[in-house]
Amino acid sequence: MKKYAYSIVSLLLIFTLILSGCSGQTSGKSGASKGDKPTTITIYTVAGGDEYYNDILIPMFEKETGGKYKIEYGRGTPQEVINKIKAQGKNGNIDLVITGLDGLPLGIEEGIWEQLVPNYGDEVHVDEWNEIAKAYIDKFDGYGAPITTGSGGPIIVYNEDAVKNPPTTYAELKDWINEHPNRFLYPTVPSSGPARGFFLGLVNSLGEDFNNPDSLDKTWNYLEEIGDKIQHYPTKTSDAITALYDGDVDIIPHVPFWFANNQVQGVVPPNIKGITLTDSPQIIDSHFYVMLKDLPEDRKKAALEFLTFATSKEAQSQALGVAFMPANKEASADLLNEEYKEGYNQLVEMILPEFKKDGELIMPEEDWSLFPNLEETTTLYKQWEEKIQSKK
Repeated sequence: MKKYAYSIVSLLLIFTLILSGCSGQTSGKSGASKGDKPTTITIYTVAGGDEYYNDILIPMFEKETGGKYKIEYGRGTPQEVINKIKAQGKNGNIDLVITGLDGLPLGIEEGIWEQLVPNYGDEVHVDEWNEIAKAYIDKFDGYGAPITTGSGGPIIVYNEDAVKNPPTTYAELKDWINEHPNRFLYPTVPSSGPARGFFLGLVNSLGEDFNNPDSLDKTWNYLEEIGDKIQHYPTKTSDAITALYDGDVDIIPHVPFWFANNQVQGVVPPNIKGITLTDSPQIIDSHFYVMLKDLPEDRKKAALEFLTFATSKEAQSQALGVAFMPANKEASADLLNEEYKEGYNQLVEMILPEFKKDGELIMPEEDWSLFPNLEETTTLYKQWEEKIQSKK
């Protein structure tokens, strides 16, 4: 009987140990699995820029954080992504958006962006921003963290085989367009950086004030006149560029740093050249990071960790390698990773002379202009659609 009791006790002990071991194993596997699975951060760009955001910045961030995060990267137009965010509501998966000065005011108007400054100023290195970046923060009430502060034009690029004496002012450009119908093209102003630079530069050149949209009689007259010699307004900048490269038109507006980067990449035909329109200061057409409003705390924490990395001088310096002028004033070519230095030197060689000095890319001092105020920007977009685009 005693032997039988010992056997029962022994079996119970063994059974308890097995259960304990299984429980410990299960717990350990669960923890490892959770630790191995990266947190997803979903970022959409409505500003293009894959050559920096997707090809340089995101791999740097994922490597720097040791696999802790995985970035899901999407693309769309400003209105497409804003509509997507609104349709998804609280069940949405988008955390951050990279936008230009089109999606930024549209999203503010819709109430879908989080106010980053002053709430998260430390996280986005607000004390390190340059003069232009700080001015844009003030203008747009801190809803976007500036990424780039380069020129948005006005420059034009042209087919030198067809345009022997390229115009250098808006007046000369109008004369050329009237003499060469259907050979000039610009994209829709609300959706294109080069088109915005062209449009706002025109307002400046005519001595009008784009912060007073109802006073732009000369501007609308100019655009209506040349509009008679323009076949259509493409919604994508890339379509205008393709039309120029294919020989369908001979002049389009562009952006100096973007154009130089395309030259370095070897995608610009050798007969396509650029020139600055000299009767307007350069319009600063920045990119911004915006964070979705009212994210769950865990997603907000992850998004802010990305923003802290992405707005640092080290990360922003790499943008110089693809002709993005950093908003962080402490970023410099000296901080470029070795693999981007050759590309940067080629950019300095290719860029229009106004945008380089002593072997470095620059923005001409005091020769720049900010975008209109938020409400006026939205009004101008709507007026352009009503007064100009609707006639096509």
